[in-house]
Amino acid sequence: MFLHIGNSRVVSTEEIVGIFNLELKDNQINTQFLESFPGDELTKKEEENSNTFIITPEKVYFSPISPLTLQKRIEKKWK
Repeated sequence: MFLHIGNSRVVSTEEIVGIFNLELKDNQINTQFLESFPGDELTKKEEENSNTFIITPEKVYFSPISPLTLQKRIEKKWK
């Protein structure tokens, strides 16, 4: 099953390790993790338009959709 995360992107739900509110990025440990994680750099414009970061084993995705909405989408597909 796939989850639409906004910006014309989808991620396999089997690959998702976690979905987090972008406000948690301000925590020092999370900032260090995101900076050290391989993948795309977060541009200032992307950061302003994002509410969520989604972690998979291969990449961190940023999404304008709230974590709660993404969670509801996953739950709805499992029913």
